[in-house]
Amino acid sequence: MLKRLLSDSVSIVFGNLETVFKVCGGWFLLQFVLSLFILANGTQIDEATAPEDISGTTVLLLVTTMVIALLSSASISVAWHRFGLLNERPGPLHFRVGAVEFRFIGQMLLLSLAAVVVVLPAGLVIGVLSSLFNSTAMTVVLWIVAIFILAPFLFRLNLSLPAVAVERPLGFSQMLQFGKGLGMPMFLAALILILPFVVVGEALQYVLGLLSGGLPAALIQMKILVLNVLVQIIVTVLGISILTAGYRIAMERPEGAGAPA
Repeated sequence: MLKRLLSDSVSIVFGNLETVFKVCGGWFLLQFVLSLFILANGTQIDEATAPEDISGTTVLLLVTTMVIALLSSASISVAWHRFGLLNERPGPLHFRVGAVEFRFIGQMLLLSLAAVVVVLPAGLVIGVLSSLFNSTAMTVVLWIVAIFILAPFLFRLNLSLPAVAVERPLGFSQMLQFGKGLGMPMFLAALILILPFVVVGEALQYVLGLLSGGLPAALIQMKILVLNVLVQIIVTVLGISILTAGYRIAMERPEGAGAPA
């Protein structure tokens, strides 16, 4: 099953790069331009920044960034799931945000709440054990164990996202039954496919910084922004494709065929 998840996820992305950029290009270009505005505005906020030091322009830019990130995530995900599962092809410039996308956003928020409910108790238990044994190594091991236990469960719940995208929504109990046996393979597929791109992206940024030492700072930042956009596109679509492939596998099973139409 893991082999098929990897194969299906890679083939749908790298076999349809034109569609990838149709689905993501407009939204990522919009976010890239917004990043330039933020860079030009000199927006830097950290724990030392006082509320009165944050300008109205900065607040507007940050709120706009969050709204666009949420809308783009839903729009891209719905379009890609529908392409992978229904062969529905997007237009040359994809900016669709409709009823399905807003339902998708609602489902994402619901899943985020479920993740907090699941992870918070684990974090409290690990915090107590860490304080008792006062060992950094044990804390790391406990978190790794917790991730490998909880992540497959959360991946099964996330199969509800492609279900919403193709307008076949599932309840929580249905989600868990629907994704039975797929949680760990999807989690491992995500680690195998996405981590290398993240590592390569970070390494390229480091090398770029070393090689561009004599160039103006703005030009270096521009190159890093472009690189980030390309890496984010691949990582985003690969992550979505794992759920697309998992949903397709679940639908092919006898129990999956009974999912609501």
